Amino acid sequence: MPIEYSVSKNGLRIETYPRGVLDTEETMDYFYRLEQDKSIMQGSIEIVYFKFVTDFKISYLEGAEIAKRYQNPKTNKLIDKTIFVCETDLAFGIGRMLQTFHEITNPEHNVVVVKSDHEMES
Repeated sequence: MPIEYSVSKNGLRIETYPRGVLDTEETMDYFYRLEQDKSIMQGSIEIVYFKFVTDFKISYLEGAEIAKRYQNPKTNKLIDKTIFVCETDLAFGIGRMLQTFHEITNPEHNVVVVKSDHEMES
């Protein structure tokens, strides 16, 4: 199932909702769609809600590839920050893994991992 997302009216907030089993192919497709989306404005914040993901089919090496591939939408759209909202331990672990890969690959891109909407708003 494709990753669903919505963009706020001002184009500065991208809310992303992966569902079911999240894999690398769906993630790469999502990045491509972000790159093509003209409603996303420079300086936007991406919020990824993992609450509807039932499992992650992403290996360690694929996690590294995801961080590298994210360079295109991040650079082209100038997405300033990504927030992973991870309510389960598994999602939190995957979020931290992706955060680490981004710190290595994209040190200027701010990635935050939180456990709830409340923590994100804080």
